[in-house]
Amino acid sequence: MRGHPIYSLSFFYWVLCVSVPSLVSPYDGPLYDSSAFTECKLYPEKPLYDGGTLKDKLPEFTRADGKRVHLPIFKLQDITPGTIYSFSTWIKIKNADSAVITASVGDKDSEELCVGTVDAKRGCWSFLKGGFVASTLNLSSIYLKNSDHENLEIEIASASLQPFTEQQWLLNQQTKINMARKRAVTIHVSNKQGVRLEGASLTIEQVSKDFLLGSAIAYTFIGNTPYQNWFLERFNAAVFEDEIKWYTTEPKRGQLNYTLADQLLEFVRRNQITVRGHNIFWEDPKYTPGWVQNLTDSELKSAVNSRIQSLMSKYKDEFVHWDVNNELLHFDFYEQRLGPNATLEFYRTVHQQDPLATLFLNEFNVVESCDSTSTVDKYISKMRELKEDGMSMNGIGLEGHFGAPNPPRIRATLDKLATLGLPIWLTEVDISDTFSKEMQAIYLEQVLREGFSHPGVDGIMMWSAIRRNKCYRMCLTDPDLNNLPTGDVVDKLLKEWDTGVVKGQTDEHGSYSFYGFLGEYKVTTSYGGKVVDAAFSLSRSEETKHFSIQLPVTST
Repeated sequence: MRGHPIYSLSFFYWVLCVSVPSLVSPYDGPLYDSSAFTECKLYPEKPLYDGGTLKDKLPEFTRADGKRVHLPIFKLQDITPGTIYSFSTWIKIKNADSAVITASVGDKDSEELCVGTVDAKRGCWSFLKGGFVASTLNLSSIYLKNSDHENLEIEIASASLQPFTEQQWLLNQQTKINMARKRAVTIHVSNKQGVRLEGASLTIEQVSKDFLLGSAIAYTFIGNTPYQNWFLERFNAAVFEDEIKWYTTEPKRGQLNYTLADQLLEFVRRNQITVRGHNIFWEDPKYTPGWVQNLTDSELKSAVNSRIQSLMSKYKDEFVHWDVNNELLHFDFYEQRLGPNATLEFYRTVHQQDPLATLFLNEFNVVESCDSTSTVDKYISKMRELKEDGMSMNGIGLEGHFGAPNPPRIRATLDKLATLGLPIWLTEVDISDTFSKEMQAIYLEQVLREGFSHPGVDGIMMWSAIRRNKCYRMCLTDPDLNNLPTGDVVDKLLKEWDTGVVKGQTDEHGSYSFYGFLGEYKVTTSYGGKVVDAAFSLSRSEETKHFSIQLPVTST
């Protein structure tokens, strides 16, 4: 199926001019193609961008290390440093029922960069989509490989490589933002007799945002008024870092303690902050309470049911999301002990107890890197498996613990996930602390822009809770709450993604139009000494929002 549509150049230029008034010449670059396919097809689709720089080019084939493995290779020419390349191709394999195929760019004898992966199958064509940013690496070729099957043969079709300058990439992002995160509004002002009023003054202010952007918080947040104020000035969503995890709430069997979670929850309630529930179960044995690991199978089944019942009886309707099972693609503690349907039973039980919460599968290295254990196709297969077994209201949770991000691969991964039509959240975004504070900020901005500009993403949470004057990997402030470069990036983007205060006057038709980010608004209208306050909301739609205001004045 097709992803989000490609819009005409005229529309693309119009939304850019609305957002970037300084743009004086029409955009003549390529439009990013969001098309994505997740079903294995009998025939490949046509290449994106008509093949781009790979149009009419056929790959070379080589053997790997003397084995009977046929590796397709595209020799690259005229690769420009700093240019962003979107790559896609269709793949079919022989001599194996299935295999993870990795596309890499570089030189096989030197450092390489993963472009993307696909879980390919025998007898049908699978779609690989990814990309890379040209760097100082020796980017002499793109090649596809699999290390698990010595006799594997790979066929490819409809390959495409489309270059974008950094400016073109950002302008494509901006038009996606304009289409997915903003909406045109026309306010009509009249008197009680319905006569439209020219020259009425309006002050329009966005008071809340539809898009949820937040951060993890921890026990150090409790009673820390300066930290709380810093948070409230910026964010409309939160997640507790550890405070409802099983090892925190029940460190010893039968000894339940929800004190910290209750105190954090009191804060978010009081300030109308949307809060995610993270997490109910964690498949990694390292983060499973020790006493749980020592239970017999029947005792474990009883314990997990008690865990769900305890959380749901206490917190039903409090958390908009539940990360029901954390990192299921990488670990399988509960599946090993309770059987292959353990996660399905978790979902069913939680859904019965808290039916209005969205239930998430939360996983790492789906969007961050090329991990054969958690490819985008494996994630999609798991979500479909749960759906086929009767689950509903699922959400896609992508942790987002990044090293150096690869923006075109991030976007391509989101394109494929969006084909499921489910809410996507970046749930634990941070950047590795192996980088300098300045580089963390650069990379964080890249990730946040990719997430916010993708229509399939509903929210972003940063994993930046301050604990004992440090964070897991990335802080936004120092211990004294002075912004670090990462915090400055967040503040810059929050301002950029906010309509703010708009002032104007109605025209000869008694109307005033503007273009605003989705969310809640208040508007103050004055005319002839009369003032009226009103409120309206902007939700996602391609139609202009029309809002009417009546003033208690008579026409002259």
